[in-house]
Amino acid sequence: MEDNGSIPLWIDTDPSGLVWSGLDCDDDLAVLVGLALHRRGIIDLQGISICGGNAPLSHTWPDIHRLLDHAGASLTENLTPLRGYGWRSMQVAVKFLRFYNYVMPDVEDSGDASTALIRRSRSKTAEPINILMLGPVTNLARALQDGLDTSGVSHIYLMGGEMTGKQLDLNFRSDRAGARTVIESNIPKTIMTIQTCGQTTVTETFLDMLDCPSMAACALLPKMRQQIMLMPKYVNQAVKKRLLGVPERSRGWRASPNLDHGFIPCDIVALLSITHPDEFDEWEYHRVKFPPCSAGEEEPCDETMQIVENLGSYFHGSNWSEVVRTPHVVRNETKLLEIMFSLMGEIPAASPQPYLSYGLYSSFLSFGIATIIFCWCLFRRLR
Repeated sequence: MEDNGSIPLWIDTDPSGLVWSGLDCDDDLAVLVGLALHRRGIIDLQGISICGGNAPLSHTWPDIHRLLDHAGASLTENLTPLRGYGWRSMQVAVKFLRFYNYVMPDVEDSGDASTALIRRSRSKTAEPINILMLGPVTNLARALQDGLDTSGVSHIYLMGGEMTGKQLDLNFRSDRAGARTVIESNIPKTIMTIQTCGQTTVTETFLDMLDCPSMAACALLPKMRQQIMLMPKYVNQAVKKRLLGVPERSRGWRASPNLDHGFIPCDIVALLSITHPDEFDEWEYHRVKFPPCSAGEEEPCDETMQIVENLGSYFHGSNWSEVVRTPHVVRNETKLLEIMFSLMGEIPAASPQPYLSYGLYSSFLSFGIATIIFCWCLFRRLR
């Protein structure tokens, strides 16, 4: 599709919407929106690679296969996802899950995704690719370290970043060293920060726009409703505090009025910043850094990103190392959400609705049962 003006795009993601214990579902929704944009000819979806993040690689890898099969993409688009790095190569951002990964390590990493990115960057017959990172940036960071040709990459879009110097988002915290590698690369970059994402919230009202059960997105309804119930309490309150602004910025960011009633679809917002840039405003360039860890500390150490300099609305330099672009404003939250759900509604279900796997919950249950049996046997033996 490159010859008709569509945007050549590669998506790297950590989908967990078909797993009850996954931390969110917007990766899966972003993939469906990406398929709709591909079928419209707006993007040319040239690859999908998978990492750990919202869930271990052992869960995100089967998730993407089930999602693509359900959306008919395995046959229609002939999309074959590529396996990448998981929790073994990351600093799992949630402490409880970090302990779980220590006790029950994730599956082995794979270099297939980073190798494919390198191969695509070196193509002499294709135009430079745009790369959208919706999860931890480990696959791309490894590709950069192993010889990715920067001239073969047009732009990197990152779902991550925090503008007030407070704790980073889960993506960048999960591999802060990798984020540093990507940010320091001499490739144009856009980051979709907590502050911009926090201006858009999916509520129960928008779920009614889906023609269920005929749409592929309907398989994610249980997970979306779970997110609507949990995110206002466990995530969105912290997001609200990040929208108050900083001294370097004359005003704060406009929070979505529905943060107490829904979940933030960060990954879809990041995707639409590529295809619908006019829905965003106050695009600015910034010079950013990830402070190195002190002696004896390990990543992600202080878990922050520093805004070193505001470069304004234009960047005329040629060295993109540590320079990022970001939109500070969502022009119209309702319109952006309508675009999201309209695109989701263009992907029909091609197979019976897949069930949601229990994920980590099944491991916890098995561990609990084994513990009870062990204690019972020990008690019987000591009697």
